[in-house]
Amino acid sequence: MRINGERLLKDLTELGQIGYRENHGVTRLALTDDDLRARAWLKERMEDAGLTVRLDPCANQIGSLPGQDSDQPVLIIGSHLDTVPEGGPYDGALGVLGGLECARTLQEEGVTLPWDLEIINFTDEEGHRYAGTLGSRAMMGLLAPAEIWKSRREDVEPIGNRLSALGLDPDRIETAQRSPDAIRGYLELHIEQGRVLETRPADVGVVTGIVGIYRYVVEVLGRANHAGTTPMAQRADALVAAAPAFHLLPEWARARSENMVATIGQIEVAPGGINIIPGLCRFSVELRSLCSRDMEGVRDRLTDWLDENVPARFETVFEKDGVTLDSNLREILHQSAVDYGLLAHSMPSGAGHDAQSFAPYVSTGMLFVPSQEGISHSPQEYSEPRWLINGVQTLLGTVLRLAAE
Repeated sequence: MRINGERLLKDLTELGQIGYRENHGVTRLALTDDDLRARAWLKERMEDAGLTVRLDPCANQIGSLPGQDSDQPVLIIGSHLDTVPEGGPYDGALGVLGGLECARTLQEEGVTLPWDLEIINFTDEEGHRYAGTLGSRAMMGLLAPAEIWKSRREDVEPIGNRLSALGLDPDRIETAQRSPDAIRGYLELHIEQGRVLETRPADVGVVTGIVGIYRYVVEVLGRANHAGTTPMAQRADALVAAAPAFHLLPEWARARSENMVATIGQIEVAPGGINIIPGLCRFSVELRSLCSRDMEGVRDRLTDWLDENVPARFETVFEKDGVTLDSNLREILHQSAVDYGLLAHSMPSGAGHDAQSFAPYVSTGMLFVPSQEGISHSPQEYSEPRWLINGVQTLLGTVLRLAAE
Protein backbone atom coordinates (compact mmCIF):
# COMPACT_ATOMS: atom_id res chain seq x y z
CA MET A 1 0.00 0.00 0.00
CA ARG A 2 1.47 3.34 -1.08
CA ILE A 3 0.80 6.85 0.14
CA ASN A 4 0.13 9.70 -2.31
CA GLY A 5 3.51 11.42 -2.18
CA GLU A 6 2.46 14.26 -4.46
CA ARG A 7 -0.47 15.11 -2.17
CA LEU A 8 1.76 15.00 0.91
CA LEU A 9 4.25 17.43 -0.65
CA LYS A 10 1.44 19.73 -1.77
CA ASP A 11 0.08 19.84 1.76
CA LEU A 12 3.51 20.62 3.21
CA THR A 13 3.98 23.42 0.68
CA GLU A 14 0.57 24.97 1.41
CA LEU A 15 1.00 24.79 5.16
CA GLY A 16 4.51 26.21 4.82
CA GLN A 17 3.04 29.42 3.41
CA ILE A 18 1.10 30.12 6.61
CA GLY A 19 3.31 32.37 8.71
CA TYR A 20 5.96 32.54 5.99
CA ARG A 21 7.87 35.79 5.48
CA GLU A 22 10.29 36.29 2.60
CA ASN A 23 13.87 35.63 3.78
CA HIS A 24 12.60 35.03 7.31
CA GLY A 25 11.16 31.52 7.11
CA VAL A 26 8.02 30.36 8.89
CA THR A 27 6.87 31.85 12.20
CA ARG A 28 3.82 30.28 13.82
CA LEU A 29 4.22 30.76 17.55
CA ALA A 30 1.80 28.75 19.69
CA LEU A 31 -1.81 30.01 19.51
CA THR A 32 -0.88 33.25 17.75
CA ASP A 33 -2.95 34.32 14.77
CA ASP A 34 -0.73 32.46 12.29
CA ASP A 35 -0.88 29.28 14.35
CA LEU A 36 -4.68 29.58 14.48
CA ARG A 37 -4.74 30.02 10.70
CA ALA A 38 -2.69 26.83 10.35
CA ARG A 39 -5.10 25.03 12.68
CA ALA A 40 -8.08 26.16 10.62
CA TRP A 41 -6.32 24.92 7.47
CA LEU A 42 -5.62 21.55 9.12
CA LYS A 43 -9.19 21.21 10.38
CA GLU A 44 -10.49 21.64 6.85
CA ARG A 45 -8.07 19.02 5.50
CA MET A 46 -8.95 16.59 8.26
CA GLU A 47 -12.67 16.97 7.71
CA ASP A 48 -12.22 16.59 3.96
CA ALA A 49 -10.48 13.28 4.73
CA GLY A 50 -13.47 12.11 6.76
CA LEU A 51 -11.95 12.61 10.20
CA THR A 52 -13.93 13.95 13.13
CA VAL A 53 -12.10 16.96 14.57
CA ARG A 54 -12.23 18.27 18.12
CA LEU A 55 -10.22 20.38 20.58
CA ASP A 56 -9.44 19.02 24.02
CA PRO A 57 -9.20 21.36 27.07
CA CYS A 58 -5.56 22.20 26.23
CA ALA A 59 -6.44 23.07 22.61
CA ASN A 60 -4.83 19.90 21.28
CA GLN A 61 -6.36 19.45 17.82
CA ILE A 62 -7.49 15.85 17.40
CA GLY A 63 -8.68 14.22 14.18
CA SER A 64 -10.27 10.78 14.70
CA LEU A 65 -10.61 7.99 12.16
CA PRO A 66 -13.02 5.35 13.51
CA GLY A 67 -12.00 1.71 13.50
CA GLN A 68 -13.88 -1.55 13.91
CA ASP A 69 -14.10 -1.23 17.70
CA SER A 70 -14.01 2.25 19.23
CA ASP A 71 -13.98 0.75 22.72
CA GLN A 72 -10.44 -0.48 22.17
CA PRO A 73 -7.43 1.69 23.06
CA VAL A 74 -6.57 4.14 20.26
CA LEU A 75 -3.39 4.52 18.25
CA ILE A 76 -2.10 8.10 18.15
CA ILE A 77 0.09 9.70 15.50
CA GLY A 78 1.10 13.15 16.66
CA SER A 79 3.38 16.16 16.40
CA HIS A 80 2.87 19.93 16.17
CA LEU A 81 2.24 22.84 13.80
CA ASP A 82 3.70 25.63 15.96
CA THR A 83 7.21 26.77 15.05
CA VAL A 84 10.09 28.71 16.48
CA PRO A 85 10.58 32.28 15.21
CA GLU A 86 11.86 32.18 11.61
CA GLY A 87 11.78 28.40 11.45
CA GLY A 88 11.36 25.96 8.59
CA PRO A 89 8.44 24.19 6.92
CA TYR A 90 8.97 20.60 8.13
CA ASP A 91 9.71 20.66 11.87
CA GLY A 92 6.54 19.24 13.47
CA ALA A 93 4.43 19.74 10.37
CA LEU A 94 5.74 16.55 8.75
CA GLY A 95 4.51 14.45 11.66
CA VAL A 96 0.99 15.86 11.63
CA LEU A 97 0.57 15.84 7.85
CA GLY A 98 2.24 12.45 7.59
CA GLY A 99 -0.35 11.08 9.99
CA LEU A 100 -3.11 12.71 7.95
CA GLU A 101 -1.76 11.14 4.75
CA CYS A 102 -1.75 7.72 6.42
CA ALA A 103 -5.41 8.17 7.38
CA ARG A 104 -6.33 9.26 3.85
CA THR A 105 -4.54 6.30 2.28
CA LEU A 106 -6.21 3.81 4.61
CA GLN A 107 -9.63 5.17 3.67
CA GLU A 108 -8.89 5.22 -0.05
CA GLU A 109 -7.72 1.60 0.11
CA GLY A 110 -10.83 0.59 2.05
CA VAL A 111 -8.89 -0.46 5.14
CA THR A 112 -10.66 -0.20 8.50
CA LEU A 113 -8.30 -0.54 11.43
CA PRO A 114 -9.25 -2.71 14.42
CA TRP A 115 -9.20 0.42 16.61
CA ASP A 116 -9.57 4.18 16.23
CA LEU A 117 -6.67 6.16 14.82
CA GLU A 118 -6.09 9.71 16.11
CA ILE A 119 -3.99 12.35 14.38
CA ILE A 120 -3.05 15.05 16.89
CA ASN A 121 -1.60 18.54 16.52
CA PHE A 122 -0.26 19.26 20.01
CA THR A 123 -0.31 22.73 21.52
CA ASP A 124 2.98 24.58 22.08
CA GLU A 125 5.59 21.92 21.47
CA GLU A 126 8.33 24.45 20.72
CA GLY A 127 8.12 26.40 23.98
CA HIS A 128 9.21 29.76 22.58
CA ARG A 129 6.56 31.70 24.50
CA TYR A 130 5.62 29.11 27.12
CA ALA A 131 7.19 26.01 28.67
CA GLY A 132 7.06 23.66 25.67
CA THR A 133 5.45 20.24 24.99
CA LEU A 134 2.52 21.79 26.80
CA GLY A 135 -0.28 19.91 25.03
CA SER A 136 1.30 16.47 25.21
CA ARG A 137 2.23 16.94 28.86
CA ALA A 138 -1.34 17.96 29.63
CA MET A 139 -2.59 14.78 27.94
CA MET A 140 -0.31 12.66 30.12
CA GLY A 141 -1.08 14.54 33.34
CA LEU A 142 2.37 16.13 33.53
CA LEU A 143 1.26 19.76 33.30
CA ALA A 144 0.99 21.81 36.48
CA PRO A 145 -2.14 23.99 36.13
CA ALA A 146 -0.16 27.07 37.22
CA GLU A 147 1.99 26.80 34.07
CA ILE A 148 -0.79 28.12 31.87
CA TRP A 149 -0.66 31.44 33.73
CA LYS A 150 3.04 31.90 33.06
CA SER A 151 4.92 33.01 29.97
CA ARG A 152 8.57 33.30 29.10
CA ARG A 153 8.40 37.07 28.53
CA GLU A 154 6.54 39.87 30.26
CA ASP A 155 5.07 41.12 26.97
CA VAL A 156 3.48 37.73 26.19
CA GLU A 157 0.07 37.02 27.68
CA PRO A 158 -0.38 33.70 29.49
CA ILE A 159 -1.57 30.79 27.41
CA GLY A 160 -4.57 30.56 29.72
CA ASN A 161 -5.84 33.77 28.13
CA ARG A 162 -5.44 32.25 24.68
CA LEU A 163 -7.37 29.16 25.73
CA SER A 164 -10.19 31.39 26.96
CA ALA A 165 -10.23 33.21 23.62
CA LEU A 166 -10.80 29.82 21.94
CA GLY A 167 -13.82 29.18 24.14
CA LEU A 168 -11.98 26.75 26.41
CA ASP A 169 -11.99 26.86 30.20
CA PRO A 170 -8.43 27.21 31.55
CA ASP A 171 -9.59 26.06 34.97
CA ARG A 172 -10.45 22.68 33.42
CA ILE A 173 -6.99 22.14 31.92
CA GLU A 174 -6.52 19.02 34.06
CA THR A 175 -9.37 17.31 32.22
CA ALA A 176 -7.14 17.12 29.13
CA GLN A 177 -5.46 14.16 30.85
CA ARG A 178 -6.17 10.74 29.38
CA SER A 179 -5.57 7.33 30.85
CA PRO A 180 -2.57 5.50 29.38
CA ASP A 181 -4.78 2.40 29.32
CA ALA A 182 -6.93 4.12 26.67
CA ILE A 183 -3.93 4.56 24.34
CA ARG A 184 -2.57 1.58 22.38
CA GLY A 185 0.55 3.39 21.29
CA TYR A 186 2.03 6.69 20.18
CA LEU A 187 3.96 7.26 16.94
CA GLU A 188 5.76 10.39 15.82
CA LEU A 189 7.52 11.18 12.55
CA HIS A 190 9.98 14.07 12.51
CA ILE A 191 12.90 15.51 10.62
CA GLU A 192 16.18 14.59 12.29
CA GLN A 193 17.45 18.16 12.85
CA GLY A 194 20.99 16.82 12.71
CA ARG A 195 23.44 15.21 10.24
CA VAL A 196 23.62 11.60 11.42
CA LEU A 197 21.35 10.15 8.72
CA GLU A 198 22.79 12.33 5.98
CA THR A 199 26.29 11.02 6.69
CA ARG A 200 25.29 7.34 6.76
CA PRO A 201 23.78 4.94 4.23
CA ALA A 202 20.33 5.29 5.81
CA ASP A 203 16.92 6.41 4.58
CA VAL A 204 15.20 6.70 7.95
CA GLY A 205 16.22 6.76 11.60
CA VAL A 206 14.54 4.64 14.26
CA VAL A 207 14.81 6.58 17.50
CA THR A 208 16.06 4.63 20.51
CA GLY A 209 15.62 7.34 23.13
CA ILE A 210 15.11 11.06 23.67
CA VAL A 211 17.41 13.20 25.77
CA GLY A 212 16.24 14.86 28.93
CA ILE A 213 16.03 18.64 29.00
CA TYR A 214 16.57 20.72 32.13
CA ARG A 215 15.89 24.47 31.76
CA TYR A 216 16.55 27.25 34.23
CA VAL A 217 16.59 31.04 34.48
CA VAL A 218 19.36 32.71 36.45
CA GLU A 219 19.27 36.32 37.63
CA VAL A 220 22.56 37.76 38.85
CA LEU A 221 22.03 40.91 40.91
CA GLY A 222 24.16 44.04 40.84
CA ARG A 223 23.57 47.76 41.21
CA ALA A 224 22.59 50.01 38.32
CA ASN A 225 24.50 53.27 38.17
CA HIS A 226 25.85 55.92 35.82
CA ALA A 227 28.41 54.42 33.44
CA GLY A 228 30.44 57.62 33.19
CA THR A 229 30.67 58.72 36.80
CA THR A 230 31.07 55.42 38.65
CA PRO A 231 34.72 54.31 39.05
CA MET A 232 35.51 50.71 38.21
CA ALA A 233 36.39 49.89 41.81
CA GLN A 234 32.99 51.07 42.99
CA ARG A 235 30.86 49.12 40.52
CA ALA A 236 28.54 46.17 41.09
CA ASP A 237 28.13 45.20 37.45
CA ALA A 238 25.74 42.28 37.18
CA LEU A 239 26.91 41.31 33.69
CA VAL A 240 30.57 41.19 34.72
CA ALA A 241 29.64 39.14 37.78
CA ALA A 242 27.67 36.66 35.65
CA ALA A 243 30.24 36.37 32.85
CA PRO A 244 32.41 33.56 34.33
CA ALA A 245 29.38 31.25 34.27
CA PHE A 246 29.17 31.67 30.49
CA HIS A 247 32.40 29.72 29.95
CA LEU A 248 32.30 27.57 33.09
CA LEU A 249 28.98 25.94 32.22
CA PRO A 250 30.14 24.32 28.94
CA GLU A 251 33.36 23.26 30.65
CA TRP A 252 31.40 21.49 33.39
CA ALA A 253 29.23 19.74 30.79
CA ARG A 254 32.24 18.53 28.77
CA ALA A 255 33.91 17.25 31.92
CA ARG A 256 30.78 15.40 32.96
CA SER A 257 30.03 13.52 29.72
CA GLU A 258 30.86 13.68 26.03
CA ASN A 259 27.19 12.99 25.33
CA MET A 260 25.94 16.00 27.29
CA VAL A 261 25.38 19.55 26.06
CA ALA A 262 24.85 22.83 27.91
CA THR A 263 23.66 26.07 26.37
CA ILE A 264 23.14 29.67 27.47
CA GLY A 265 20.83 30.82 24.71
CA GLN A 266 19.42 34.05 26.11
CA ILE A 267 21.13 36.91 27.96
CA GLU A 268 19.39 40.09 29.06
CA VAL A 269 20.61 43.03 31.12
CA ALA A 270 18.57 45.65 32.91
CA PRO A 271 17.98 48.54 32.78
CA GLY A 272 19.61 48.00 29.39
CA GLY A 273 20.83 51.52 28.67
CA ILE A 274 24.04 52.08 26.75
CA ASN A 275 25.33 54.38 29.49
CA ILE A 276 23.99 52.44 32.51
CA ILE A 277 25.88 49.82 34.48
CA PRO A 278 23.74 46.64 34.44
CA GLY A 279 21.95 46.16 37.73
CA LEU A 280 20.66 42.76 36.70
CA CYS A 281 21.81 40.06 34.30
CA ARG A 282 19.25 37.42 33.43
CA PHE A 283 20.27 34.37 31.39
CA SER A 284 18.82 31.03 30.41
CA VAL A 285 20.48 27.68 31.04
CA GLU A 286 19.59 24.50 29.16
CA LEU A 287 21.11 21.08 29.85
CA ARG A 288 20.50 18.02 27.66
CA SER A 289 21.49 14.40 28.18
CA LEU A 290 19.99 10.91 28.23
CA CYS A 291 21.44 10.63 31.74
CA SER A 292 19.56 12.60 34.40
CA ARG A 293 22.45 12.26 36.88
CA ASP A 294 24.72 14.15 34.49
CA MET A 295 22.25 17.03 34.22
CA GLU A 296 21.72 17.06 37.98
CA GLY A 297 25.49 17.17 38.50
CA VAL A 298 26.02 20.20 36.27
CA ARG A 299 22.95 21.93 37.72
CA ASP A 300 24.35 21.46 41.23
CA ARG A 301 27.75 22.79 40.20
CA LEU A 302 26.08 25.88 38.80
CA THR A 303 23.98 26.54 41.90
CA ASP A 304 27.02 25.98 44.17
CA TRP A 305 29.04 28.45 42.08
CA LEU A 306 26.26 31.04 42.27
CA ASP A 307 25.98 30.63 46.05
CA GLU A 308 29.70 31.06 46.50
CA ASN A 309 30.38 33.89 44.08
CA VAL A 310 27.46 36.18 43.26
CA PRO A 311 24.12 37.37 44.64
CA ALA A 312 21.65 35.56 42.42
CA ARG A 313 18.20 34.03 42.00
CA PHE A 314 17.83 30.60 40.42
CA GLU A 315 14.51 29.47 38.92
CA THR A 316 13.68 26.04 37.56
CA VAL A 317 11.62 26.31 34.36
CA PHE A 318 11.26 22.55 34.03
CA GLU A 319 13.21 19.32 34.36
CA LYS A 320 12.30 16.57 31.89
CA ASP A 321 14.24 13.34 32.16
CA GLY A 322 15.43 11.38 29.15
CA VAL A 323 13.38 8.40 27.99
CA THR A 324 13.97 5.10 26.21
CA LEU A 325 11.45 4.27 23.49
CA ASP A 326 9.55 1.00 23.21
CA SER A 327 11.72 -1.83 21.89
CA ASN A 328 8.82 -3.60 20.16
CA LEU A 329 7.80 -0.46 18.25
CA ARG A 330 11.41 0.16 17.34
CA GLU A 331 11.56 -3.30 15.77
CA ILE A 332 8.28 -2.75 13.92
CA LEU A 333 9.45 0.62 12.58
CA HIS A 334 12.67 -1.02 11.40
CA GLN A 335 10.85 -3.88 9.69
CA SER A 336 8.39 -1.47 8.07
CA ALA A 337 11.30 0.40 6.52
CA VAL A 338 12.74 -2.87 5.22
CA ASP A 339 9.33 -3.79 3.76
CA TYR A 340 9.61 -0.76 1.46
CA GLY A 341 13.25 -1.37 0.57
CA LEU A 342 14.61 1.32 2.89
CA LEU A 343 17.67 1.32 5.12
CA ALA A 344 16.99 2.12 8.78
CA HIS A 345 19.54 3.36 11.30
CA SER A 346 18.97 3.23 15.08
CA MET A 347 19.86 6.47 16.85
CA PRO A 348 18.99 8.66 19.86
CA SER A 349 17.33 12.06 19.58
CA GLY A 350 19.20 15.07 20.89
CA ALA A 351 16.07 17.22 20.61
CA GLY A 352 12.93 17.05 22.71
CA HIS A 353 9.61 16.00 21.19
CA ASP A 354 6.03 15.33 22.23
CA ALA A 355 6.93 11.63 22.19
CA GLN A 356 8.91 12.29 25.35
CA SER A 357 5.70 12.99 27.27
CA PHE A 358 4.19 9.65 26.27
CA ALA A 359 7.17 7.32 26.52
CA PRO A 360 7.10 6.66 30.30
CA TYR A 361 3.43 5.66 30.17
CA VAL A 362 2.54 4.47 26.66
CA SER A 363 4.27 2.29 24.05
CA THR A 364 6.03 4.98 22.02
CA GLY A 365 7.91 4.88 18.73
CA MET A 366 9.59 7.64 16.76
CA LEU A 367 10.97 7.88 13.25
CA PHE A 368 13.39 10.39 11.72
CA VAL A 369 14.00 11.43 8.12
CA PRO A 370 17.22 13.23 7.11
CA SER A 371 17.69 16.98 7.33
CA GLN A 372 19.90 18.51 4.64
CA GLU A 373 23.16 19.64 6.29
CA GLY A 374 21.50 19.01 9.64
CA ILE A 375 19.80 22.41 9.54
CA SER A 376 16.56 23.04 11.42
CA HIS A 377 14.91 25.91 13.30
CA SER A 378 16.00 28.00 10.34
CA PRO A 379 14.61 29.27 7.02
CA GLN A 380 17.24 26.99 5.41
CA GLU A 381 15.60 23.87 6.85
CA TYR A 382 15.13 21.37 4.01
CA SER A 383 14.50 17.67 3.48
CA GLU A 384 14.38 16.16 0.02
CA PRO A 385 10.93 15.07 -1.19
CA ARG A 386 11.96 11.41 -1.34
CA TRP A 387 13.10 11.55 2.28
CA LEU A 388 9.74 12.95 3.38
CA ILE A 389 7.81 10.34 1.38
CA ASN A 390 10.00 7.51 2.71
CA GLY A 391 9.23 8.58 6.27
CA VAL A 392 5.46 8.68 5.79
CA GLN A 393 5.52 5.40 3.88
CA THR A 394 7.35 3.74 6.77
CA LEU A 395 4.86 5.27 9.20
CA LEU A 396 1.95 3.80 7.24
CA GLY A 397 3.66 0.41 7.14
CA THR A 398 4.02 0.53 10.90
CA VAL A 399 0.30 1.23 11.37
CA LEU A 400 -0.52 -1.71 9.11
CA ARG A 401 1.84 -4.03 10.99
CA LEU A 402 0.27 -3.01 14.30
CA ALA A 403 -3.18 -3.66 12.86
CA ALA A 404 -2.08 -7.11 11.68
CA GLU A 405 -0.90 -7.96 15.19
